[in-house]
Amino acid sequence: MKKNYFFILVTILFSLVKWNNAIILESALIGGLVSFGAYYGRCKFYECCDDEYIPRQTFKLKQDLNEKLYGQQIAVDLVFSAIHSHVHHENPRKPLVLSFHGLPGSGKNYVVTMIVNTLFKLGEKSNYYHFFNGRSDFPSDENVSYYKIYLHNVIQAALSKCERSVFVFDEVDKMPQGLLDILVPFIDYTSYGSRKKSKSIFIFLSNTGSHQILDRMINIWESGRDRNNATILDFESLIAIGAFNEDGGLFRSSTIESRLIDHYVPFLPLERKHVIMCIKDAFAHFSLYDPSEQQIQSVLSHVTFGPNPHNLYSTSGCKRLDYKVASVVHASRGDFV
Repeated sequence: MKKNYFFILVTILFSLVKWNNAIILESALIGGLVSFGAYYGRCKFYECCDDEYIPRQTFKLKQDLNEKLYGQQIAVDLVFSAIHSHVHHENPRKPLVLSFHGLPGSGKNYVVTMIVNTLFKLGEKSNYYHFFNGRSDFPSDENVSYYKIYLHNVIQAALSKCERSVFVFDEVDKMPQGLLDILVPFIDYTSYGSRKKSKSIFIFLSNTGSHQILDRMINIWESGRDRNNATILDFESLIAIGAFNEDGGLFRSSTIESRLIDHYVPFLPLERKHVIMCIKDAFAHFSLYDPSEQQIQSVLSHVTFGPNPHNLYSTSGCKRLDYKVASVVHASRGDFV
């Protein structure tokens, strides 16, 4: 008799457990479906920090760098390998920090555009892309304390929304000295509060070090070495020393002293042949895919080459060529008549 009572009791308890588990499972399923529905509905119409909006299509970056950037093989190889390895690493030790250096018009901003359009579905319109200009955003040395607070708050808020955010600082040489020291907690190896930051990317753009790059390129040319045989070892230490000692946001900066910049990327001065390729690209934007030699030379005549006595390199790279090409195209079509 006792055995029957025991059997009945066990059966009842087992039934209650099954019933209770069913309720829990049903609640979990309903909760999960509701959460998924809310997430799907939101991310269908608004940008989310996921693979749908941050696809990490680095093969496209490699293609764009190879096909659209001229005379910058060091930058092509270094930028692609750095970006590719970082975004495909599930648990990087720290944020990726790149520092682009070179003369105006050598392609620094152009490469940033390629990177952003590769990483984000919405490209430069992404809410997770943050651009700062040293000249316009931080114009006064007297307000550096205020700028530090502002920059700290913006980056902190951005990382709380998306750990894969990209931060670009243009014209770093025009920023107040010491401003970028506020970035150290965000770009070093240690954790910063509860916020995830290691998947983010920071990129500095600067003209500092460009004179050292130019001098080294002239030495390479005078020694008879082929430009394509130059490597990062020819420039990296020169750039770091130049950036650290020249006026601007990186002057005596803790970001350099603490060795938190992962790669110094040299953008080499452009030769005549590279400028001509840029000119042809600019004509193609006007659907003129086979410009005449006269049209090319008409644009090229506005480009200054230096330094003396060799005059090998464009002093402004490929900058502002679009405006010159537009004038030639409109003149040839009689738009000014």
